[in-house]
Formats: sequence, structure tokens, C-alpha cells
Amino acid sequence: MRAAPLAAALVLAAASAGAQSLAIGLATAPTAIDPHYHAHAQNSATATHVFETLHAPDHLMQLQPRLAREATTIDGRVWEIRLREGVRWHDGTPFTADDVAFSLHRAGNVPNSPGSYGTYTREIGTVEVTGPHSLRITARAPAPLLMSNLSNIFIVSRRHGEGAGTEDYNSGRAMVGTGPYRFARWSPGTEIHFTRNDTHWEAPQPWERVGFRVVTNPPARVAALLSGDVDLIADVPSSDVARLAADRRFQLFTVSSNRLVFLGFDRTDAALATGLIRAAEGAPALTANPLGDVRVRRALSMAIDRRAIVERINEGQAIATGQFLPEGFFGHFPDIPVEPHDPDGARRLLAEAGYPNGFRLTLATSNDRIVNAARQVQAIAQMWSRIGVATVVEMMPHAVFTPRRNRYELPVFLSSWGNQTGEPLYTLVPQLGTRSRETGLGAANRIRYSNAELDRLLVAAGAELDRGRRLALLRQATDLALSEAVMQPLLLQVNNWGARQGLAMVPRIDQYTLAMSVRPAD
Repeated sequence: MRAAPLAAALVLAAASAGAQSLAIGLATAPTAIDPHYHAHAQNSATATHVFETLHAPDHLMQLQPRLAREATTIDGRVWEIRLREGVRWHDGTPFTADDVAFSLHRAGNVPNSPGSYGTYTREIGTVEVTGPHSLRITARAPAPLLMSNLSNIFIVSRRHGEGAGTEDYNSGRAMVGTGPYRFARWSPGTEIHFTRNDTHWEAPQPWERVGFRVVTNPPARVAALLSGDVDLIADVPSSDVARLAADRRFQLFTVSSNRLVFLGFDRTDAALATGLIRAAEGAPALTANPLGDVRVRRALSMAIDRRAIVERINEGQAIATGQFLPEGFFGHFPDIPVEPHDPDGARRLLAEAGYPNGFRLTLATSNDRIVNAARQVQAIAQMWSRIGVATVVEMMPHAVFTPRRNRYELPVFLSSWGNQTGEPLYTLVPQLGTRSRETGLGAANRIRYSNAELDRLLVAAGAELDRGRRLALLRQATDLALSEAVMQPLLLQVNNWGARQGLAMVPRIDQYTLAMSVRPAD
């Protein structure tokens, strides 16, 4: 069974036959192409082709200047930014500081955003345009990480964006950027196409045309590569890594990622209304959420054999973890261990919490976002059932999973998060901060978690100029978050791309699949 209509497959196959065309198979579709609508990895990767940011992380997550040539501050509060001159929008009009000011305002104020970019603009007090290619940003408090946070904000044209809604970007009417590619067309959930921007301020890209085809089914995605329908695929299934590595027609590009796979738990009693947390068979109905007891949440964590999931489910193509960032990142703490597998200890904690016979719950995930997600949740469900928590699994496409999770309809879920700045704040602030438009905390908090002390630590760490003191605050925040066990780290993904021979690729830690990372091999 083919994963896309035959006509679409033939179009992409024909495009890939030309030396100047590139066809890529993706596992996940963007939820929108408005670059400010949803802070979501695939949305950002898609937007990177058309739009640019002031600074951007390279493949090793080191921040590099893009539309900003220089950004300086004396006190961490007032930032002077000099912009790159001579840059033009795709319609030929000049890029100016006014576009930046417009974009910084728009990014956190897009209606109905399921994941607001306000998380990254929350520190901004005022934006003053001081010249055609200069501006001054004054933060509400010292903000040493402001440029890192703003690396997530795509700069859009005021001319095309003023008065434009998400529907205007999704239709293509407002898709006018400064990036290396121009928007061509988008079929939601199926494919998106770009053409080269020959007037880009850097050297033009080698590909005249780029087509991304969404193939959510892993075997079908591999089959598309094997048949030549596409030139390159993202998220090679771990079961196919050795096969592709041994086939001389193809090559693998691999890098350990910063994408954290984790479990989220809604501990509030409101979660009982979903019907997905229930009493044990034959027991009286629950009057309180068992997940409200930290001992229950700790028991569920202890019941999971993370190393077995890495070795048996992911064929070694993952790294077991007990914290939020991988080794080598600022805010990774070597003395924080991976949670030991202790089912007997888990049963004791359940009994202490008043659930000697356990209870029942549903574990949800998307089946087209996380590598081996289906096998992982099945394994976790078995591990929980063995300690008395009878668990069933519910899987759904990511396009269904995301809105249901955002409406708090999935109180226990397996999800993932890619860290785009390299600091724990990028994970902790959106995921575990108390959700608030006013503070910008909790933009991706889908478990109704709130802890005033954690909020205080996160705000203090974000305003701390001294790197050593910031690290100490981050350690306190990390320890507190882990002790609460509402967001339980499981593993870090290893990213694998498969490609036909004749291509060279620079794999990215952030898991982005970009046409700009691919070149003809010569």
C-alpha cells in the first residue's frame, strides 16, 4: 500500500530525477506554515526555508548571526542590534528594522496558538527602531539569554504580515520571506514545495526545487527511498538502520540528538473527567486522581526499564536518560542518574499511597512523531501492568494527538521535546512553568502543572548574568522538577537520515531536516 497518491509520488520522483531538484520524505507534517502560529519542531524546520531569524543555531546548536550582524549589551537589559544590510524580501522590497519590530510584536500574539511564541518574547519590554537597520530592545529585567530566545522568532514582512492571519500564511498569500527558498505550494498533511531564492544574500542553494513529502508510516517511508520516489528520508526506523548501512546504493547520516522523549502526567482531579484514569476492576470509583500522589508517579517511573527500551525497542538507537538535556549541554548534570528499574520498590510505593491493588489508566501517544513510539508505549504499558496499574494504549496521528493533548484530554501521554537553545530553561519554562499569557511561562504545559517555587527559580535563572550562579539556579530547578515526577525523562533520540548515494548531508542535533543541509556530493 502506497503512503501517498500515485500522482503525487510520480511528481516527486520526476522532480528528484533532475540534478537541481531534491525530494525528501518526512515522518511528520507541519501543523501550519504561519511561522508564528505553533512552536513546533516541524513547523519551525519548514519555516526555516522561507523565513530567517536574527540568529540561528547551527547543526551543533551554536548560535550564529543571520539577519542580525551584531547584538551587544552592557547590563543584559538593553540590547543594541545592528541588522544585515542589503537583504531583500522575496518580492524585492528591502528588509528593515521595522520588519523586526513588527515580527517581535506579532510572534506572541497570534490568536488560537496551540504553542505560543510568547515564551520567547516574554522578556521584551520595549522595541525601538533607531535606524533603517538598527534597533534597541529593552527587557523587563536583565535577560542574558534574550538573543538565544529570539533565535526562535522568524522575521516576517510587515508589508505582507500586517493584518494577515494564520489563514493568509497557510494559503501562501503572506508567505514572503528573506530565506534561501521561496514558498511554492502546500497540501496540508501531504506535501510542501519550495523554489530557490536566487537573490538570497548568501550564495544560492544548489537545489532549484525542493519537495517534502509526508510519509508517516515508517516502512512506507523506507520503501519510498528504496524505490527512488524520494532522495532522502528523515527518521529511519531503528530496525532498518543496519539494512540501509549495508546497501551500497544508500548511506546513513547519524547524530545523537537533544530530542527528549518523556512521559507527562496530569495530577489534577480534573483529569478524572476524561475517563482515562479509573479505579481497579471491582473497586469503588475514584474520588481523587491517584496521580496527585507523588509516590504513585514515582512508582510509575521506577517500573520502567529505560535501558531495555533503548536496547530492545530502539535497537540501541537512543540514549537512556534521567534528566532534560544530553551530555555536553549547559545544564546537563553528570551526577543525575538514569532511574533504576525497580518494580518491587514501585509496588511498595503504590501500597504506601493507598493503591495496593493499583488502578487503571490509558497511555496515549502519536504514532507518527517519535521513532518506535508504538512499541515503546506497548512496552511501558506492560511494565505498568506488572506492578498492578492496568494500562491500555491509545495511539493516533500527531495531527489528532496534539489538539487533544492541548485540550487536556490525555492525562497520561508519551511525547517529545527538542531543545532549540541548549539550556534547560528552553524545556522547563514552556513545559513546567505555570501557564500564563502575562508571564509567558508554560506555553507548552499540557498537564496543568503549577509550582510557585519552580516558577521563581526559572525567572531568577533567566535573569542571572553570572553563568555560575545561573547554573546553580538551574540545578535547583532541575532537582525540583525531577522530584515532582510529572515530566519523566525516558530517553534521547538518535537521529538517522537515509539518502541515496550522490548526496552529502550535515546532520543536525535539533533533528531538523533542511534542504540547506544537503548538497550534491562532489
